[in-house]
Amino acid sequence: MTQSSNSQPSTDTIPSVNKGVALKFNPSADISFTDRIEITEKPIPALKTGQVLIKMLAAPINPSDLVYLMGKYGLPPQDGAYAGFEGAGIVVAANAGMYGRWLMGKRVAISAEPGHDGVWAQYAITRANLCLPVRKELTDAQAATLIVNPCTSVCLVDRAKALGAKAVVINAAASQVGKGIIRYAKMHNIKTIATVRSEKNVKALQALGADSVLLTTADDYQLQLKDACHTLKATVLLDAVADIDTPTVMSCMPKHSTAIVYGRLTETQHPIGGQFSVADVIFRTHKVEGFWLATYFGNAKPWQVLSLSRKVQQLFAEGIFDTDIFGEYDFHNFSQGLEHYAVNKSDGKVILHPNAVSL
Repeated sequence: MTQSSNSQPSTDTIPSVNKGVALKFNPSADISFTDRIEITEKPIPALKTGQVLIKMLAAPINPSDLVYLMGKYGLPPQDGAYAGFEGAGIVVAANAGMYGRWLMGKRVAISAEPGHDGVWAQYAITRANLCLPVRKELTDAQAATLIVNPCTSVCLVDRAKALGAKAVVINAAASQVGKGIIRYAKMHNIKTIATVRSEKNVKALQALGADSVLLTTADDYQLQLKDACHTLKATVLLDAVADIDTPTVMSCMPKHSTAIVYGRLTETQHPIGGQFSVADVIFRTHKVEGFWLATYFGNAKPWQVLSLSRKVQQLFAEGIFDTDIFGEYDFHNFSQGLEHYAVNKSDGKVILHPNAVSL
């Protein structure tokens, strides 16, 4: 394992070859995640207009990365492409006008450019507008987790607030997004009903401030959920599970409720084919909508993205947001961390340090 730190801008010469974690696509569901990746090298291409080159410092594994490795994400898998949707690093080259020049030498949180190599590599190329300068208070590991989970938590709560919700239901609530929702919703006086599968997560979420924490494995789970939803007036479901969980939870919620589906856990089946209750939609006027952070960034004005970034970083600085880190790895032992995270997501993030010297 490696140690997290606040890194300074690099003065290293940029090499011509890049090392990273590439996808070995196999549609079979029976092979391990270790068998879905390989450490490879490939040339670093010239930057296109609007792009920057980042020397990577840290990159997490997210549930969306696992879904992508299985070939079930919204973006088609590219055999041989480097994986990894987000991370943090130092901008070392730019072909992106004034903003690109301003980013030079800065430590940034980045999102991978859709359809291109990801960020589980020593160097990553992405668009300049997918780079967010990060505060010095954040460690490399925290900076690397700045975009996908915290920004999603904030956007989901803001959307629930816009829908007039006084309370929300959060499934898979022990996830990093779920924990962020609980913390941020509390700031806005929105009550939270958290559902989890494991009893070990109940006390942790109660301590975090969830108003109600329910075990989905309890015999009277739906009765408890219905009582909590109507008592707290929960009219929004923040749904990371989909499949049968969407109509199950919505059937327990008041009329005119909305499900915001932002994920589908890898434990369920194919990501296309979520379910909903026709009766609830017709007779109880329930609604289902989706949220994808990439779409938000694509549609948002630059000032909106920067405002969201500042808000999230301020929450980190104040200790309201804090990504749980299970372990930090380099290329030599990354597969061990990958396999652990695949079955123990609530333990915390696994962080790859692509340029770390193996210990």
